[in-house]
Amino acid sequence: MTSKEYLRKITGSCHVLARRLRLVRINRNFLVFLIFLAIAIAFWFMQTLKESSSTQFVYDIRLTNVPKEVIFTSDIPKSIAISVTGRGWALLQYMSRKESKELIVDFKDIEKSRSKLTLDNNLWRRLLMHRFGSTIKFVTAIPSTQEVYYSNGTVKRVPIVFDGKITTELQHLLCGVHLYPDSTDIIAPTYMLDSITEVHTRYQEFKNLDDTLTTVIPLHTATGIKVIPDSVKIDICVDLFTEKTVEVPIYCENIPSNKLMRTFPSKAKVTFHVSATLFNKITPEDFIVVVDYNEAKTGQSKCTLQLRSKPEGISHARITPQAIEYVIESTDN
Repeated sequence: MTSKEYLRKITGSCHVLARRLRLVRINRNFLVFLIFLAIAIAFWFMQTLKESSSTQFVYDIRLTNVPKEVIFTSDIPKSIAISVTGRGWALLQYMSRKESKELIVDFKDIEKSRSKLTLDNNLWRRLLMHRFGSTIKFVTAIPSTQEVYYSNGTVKRVPIVFDGKITTELQHLLCGVHLYPDSTDIIAPTYMLDSITEVHTRYQEFKNLDDTLTTVIPLHTATGIKVIPDSVKIDICVDLFTEKTVEVPIYCENIPSNKLMRTFPSKAKVTFHVSATLFNKITPEDFIVVVDYNEAKTGQSKCTLQLRSKPEGISHARITPQAIEYVIESTDN
């Protein structure tokens, strides 16, 4: 529609308004005021449409011709905002068109580099050039550049590692942290997969627990990496603890075959914190206490005891006594 046609339409509307106002009893001066006000608004509107202005159009995005083996590992934008400039008449005419506000993007036409698609201003300008013609000028897309990562179907399974901090109430003990599942599949470009050996949960803190807690936490991923599943169930086992003491034989290590090392005493006491559930399951055989012959060679009168092995599920283990007397004998004939 041309500017003359718009003017003719507005003038006709004013005549219709004037005929209708004649049927209403109204002050003549006020009627004249209304007519001139309408004319002024019409001319102001026409003048505005002649001037250059800017606006935005939003288009839905549809990606086509994607190869079957391609798996996107980052989100594909669902829409794009396009900023344009042009005369008001041109922008009004474009907005009045009944055409699809969808942009069809062919996978083959997108710039690619190392399993990454780049959606930038050059792509959007090329797709919209035939729609805008010469009367509307493309300015920029918002955002101007978007990157989408994809994989050609390569999958790698890696373990899941809990990342966080857990504290318990007094007289309570952390018995264990269990993840279900304990591993996850990751999909990413090949050059990324080679450097990934594990996936961490998102960092979370669980404070002052006094009972076992079961919850779900998301997994931490970097841009361009997709994990399946993307969350994990976690069981944080907490129980009341008690103190237990067991007597454990003392073994000598690093001793030559022609030497014999006798310790006084021959056993040591190991005291530790253990949950009520495991109290009866922990036995002396679960511990190894040693004395090092190399320390005895230095001529010290006593040697320090070391706790070489202990079972899972205990804490704050300590040895009594911490140091013992010894005698070294030769076994040569």
